[in-house]
Amino acid sequence: MYKKIDLPSRCLVYPGVAPEDIKIRTFKGKDEKFIASLNYENLERKFADLLRNVLQGIAPEELTVGDRFYVLVWETINSYTPEVDIEIICKNCFQRIVTSIDLSQLEVAELPDNFQEPYSITLSDGSVVSLRLFRVKDEIQIADYEKRNPNSWLYRYALSLIDDRPIQEKIDYLENLEAKDLAKIRAFHDKFYHGPIMESKYVCPKCQAEEVVDCPFRLEWILPFGKTLVRTFGNGV
Repeated sequence: MYKKIDLPSRCLVYPGVAPEDIKIRTFKGKDEKFIASLNYENLERKFADLLRNVLQGIAPEELTVGDRFYVLVWETINSYTPEVDIEIICKNCFQRIVTSIDLSQLEVAELPDNFQEPYSITLSDGSVVSLRLFRVKDEIQIADYEKRNPNSWLYRYALSLIDDRPIQEKIDYLENLEAKDLAKIRAFHDKFYHGPIMESKYVCPKCQAEEVVDCPFRLEWILPFGKTLVRTFGNGV
């Protein structure tokens, strides 16, 4: 039932966890039932509970956000189909079209061999801050924070600071930080993005132009329905 999965973090940020420890299974009917209960009010916690049912070797809350994204795309490919339809506006003729994306052909970014946490960066005043990548548990905390405070911009980055200060002190610190230094912290997270690169080539059926499209993850990929469901599985009915 379970098979090894190679995460894009390569487990470099999970102390005591080896790549061969991480195993996964495809969705079953009970997982579909669980996915059907998802809504945007409980999404982050429910995603963690869903992964708890299909993953072995690591607590879902400890996954990096990039690894979680990779797992969700893996489930789409292996539980249902690698091909998903997306509706876009052609960049060349500006007509609305539907194109098919093969998720199994997407490139995957991995963490470099020498990556380790804490990761230190030097700010403009010569001070050094230590950072870590975002985890699923951070996304849960951010979702809870946003229920009380609509603006979580600095809270998010405060969670990635590794030091002993309370979270509010970290937020206050970031509020008074030079914008170019905050940009360095944000650049750290972008530089070490790991996971599927959600870009794919397409050929427009109307103008025949070949372009590249961004294909953001959609919830219906892990619970297909409607035209996508019939196109993929209708021949077997």
